[in-house]
This record gives sequence, structure tokens and C-alpha cells, in this order.
Amino acid sequence: MSSVSGAHHEAKASSQAAAMSQRDAELMRQVQAGDRAAYGQIVVAYQHRLYNAVLRLIGEPGEAAELTQEAFMRGLMKADTFRGQSSAYTWLFRIALNLSLSELRKPRRKRSFSLDQPAGRADGDGQASALIDRLSAERTSSPLEALEIQERDQQVLAALGRLDADHRAVLVMCDIEGFDYQQMSEILDVPLGTLKSRIFRARLALRDELKSYMQL
Repeated sequence: MSSVSGAHHEAKASSQAAAMSQRDAELMRQVQAGDRAAYGQIVVAYQHRLYNAVLRLIGEPGEAAELTQEAFMRGLMKADTFRGQSSAYTWLFRIALNLSLSELRKPRRKRSFSLDQPAGRADGDGQASALIDRLSAERTSSPLEALEIQERDQQVLAALGRLDADHRAVLVMCDIEGFDYQQMSEILDVPLGTLKSRIFRARLALRDELKSYMQL
């Protein structure tokens, strides 16, 4: 992609994000005025994306669906706390993340991490590829060749599921959801330095989980 076309693409993406943010802010103002139909539009816009994020955090489709539904319910109950300082999705993601982390930290048997894809969606391979792209961009060796792409992606998502809750959360936020450091710092309520250190440790942990499958 040329620098001109790249700049055009970034400008278009920024414009679309701004338009979505304005739409969300208007819908949330309607919700705060008592319009539940407006909240329904928010749910329709973000239900698949939020479910995918929760699934990568929790690892089990049924549990992820329940937590996603609870996050939307809590969002409706807390609609008056939305101040428009972030997008509606970021605001809802914070709610879903807190619910997911609380669930992950409960004493329980070792959870099995499902690789099943959400119904009607095929985001899993792309999500795994995003993680691989991040990891491989930081290495100096030759491109990944140890496994076929499909098997590799399955192993990446399985490895993600074996990480502890905090490491899994920052990788999902940064490498799958695409939040920038400032957004992540605000969502997690941690200083930027702490956040960067946590991301670094999380990527090392993911590499360690994958070392028996591939060379990174």
C-alpha cells in the first residue's frame, strides 16, 4: 500500500470511527431519556463483537453468552453513568471485562478452553492471526513455518486459554480488540508503565505456551 493510499485508508477509518462514536453518543442520550429501543440498537451493533471478546476471555461458549447478556443488562441499568468520554463499545467492554475477570478468578477446577466459533461468525482464525502477527513482528527469526495455518491458529487460541486471567485480558484487549495503550490504561485503571510491563509479560507467557508447537 502506498503512503498516499495508506493515509487515505487511515483517514477513512478515523472518520468512520468518529461517526460511530457520535451515533453511539446520541443513542445513549436517548437511552438515558428512557428510550429502550435505542439501547436495542446498541445491542444489535455490538453483540457479536462483545461476545467474541468475552469468549476469548472465558473460553466456554455458553458461559460467554451468559456473561455477554449480563454485561448488556448491567449496561442498561447503568446507562446514566455513560458520559460519552469513550465509545459505547468501550464502555460496555469495561463492564464485560470486569464480569469476566471476576468469573475467572473464582476458585474452580481448571477450565477447558473451547475453540468453537460463535454461531454465524468466523472470527477465530483472524483473531489468532492477529496474535501471531504481534508476536512475529517482535522476533528476528524467519517467518513461522512449523505448522499449517489452521492448526497454528487453533494452537494459538488454545495457548491463550491457558494464560492467567490478567495476561489473557491484556492480549485480548491489545492484539484482538485493538485498544490503544491509553484506552487500556483507563479500562484497567492502571498506569501506562504497569500496563506495558503486563503486556510484555503476557506475550512472553504466550510464547512459552507455544514453544512446543512452533518457533517464534
